[in-house]
Amino acid sequence: MEHRQWVSRYREELKGIAILWVVYFHSPLALPGAWDTLRAIGYGGVDIFLFLMGMGLFRSLHNGEELRGYASRRLWRVLPAYLPLLLLWMAIMFPGYGLSPVQAARGVMGNLTMVGYWIQTPKVFNWYANAQFLFFLIAPLCYAVLVRSKKPLHALALLLALSAGVGIANIGLKQMMAASRLPVFILGLAFGMDWRISRRRGLVRTAYVAAFVLGLGILLYSLRLGDGVLIDYGMYWYPFALITPALCVGLAYGLSKLTRAAPLFKPLRAVGKSSFEIYLINIWMVELAKASSLTSAWGWLGLCAGNVLLGMGYHQLVSWATLRWQRKADMVRP
Repeated sequence: MEHRQWVSRYREELKGIAILWVVYFHSPLALPGAWDTLRAIGYGGVDIFLFLMGMGLFRSLHNGEELRGYASRRLWRVLPAYLPLLLLWMAIMFPGYGLSPVQAARGVMGNLTMVGYWIQTPKVFNWYANAQFLFFLIAPLCYAVLVRSKKPLHALALLLALSAGVGIANIGLKQMMAASRLPVFILGLAFGMDWRISRRRGLVRTAYVAAFVLGLGILLYSLRLGDGVLIDYGMYWYPFALITPALCVGLAYGLSKLTRAAPLFKPLRAVGKSSFEIYLINIWMVELAKASSLTSAWGWLGLCAGNVLLGMGYHQLVSWATLRWQRKADMVRP
């Protein structure tokens, strides 16, 4: 269980590392050697988010949270940040896309209902928000399968097999980007459980190292095979089902050993708490930067830093507004 304790304790720091990795990935800032490979696979930061989300949702459901409260908490975390920025993005960007009235209507409703990515409506703001919403919905079902099974390992294998089937159904489709992340999310849910084998520390640590090495090897090999294998068949993303659990545990373990540097973790924790807002702003700013043909390295560096700071400020604003709204709602209730 020590591995889960590490990850739980440093959850926000891990999210901070993940969003900085994603921001780096979205930029064209090329550094020599392994740094450029690290940037090229920076989309793996999203897998960290989904793994941690699975772990957090398992904990919420395991603590006896009712479905109504479960749904309310998830929506209160996502919608106050997502909807205002989405509405602003659509108001500014949609007029320039040259959409027909029908296409525009489909695009607006697809974005607002968070299903646009799955049904391929025009101009979806981003796939991640749509995938996150779907994963919220299926989490209680996956949780029930895991905890109510007399053989949870068999239940986990069944869920992973079903997720593989979903992936096969999306071969060659744009939805593969999210479908291939379903195993990572399910493993995050399973990570929140108590497993007898976790008491065998040596075996567990060996398994983490072996999975990480195998996943990284498959990923690096797949990168040589081209977009047909990487994107159509999901090999750009599937290896992170092996990499992500070990990566989260390893990073959390490393942070636990840096106790003297703990004060330095505060900025990283603050970035992690603002990760969703940073992600949303970064997606839009990168779109604008590419449209304006931004090529300056200093310009991109400033954009990345500005996205992080702006996202942190937006998080503070959203948190303040949400708290006020909730307080007013509590006062109105009889």
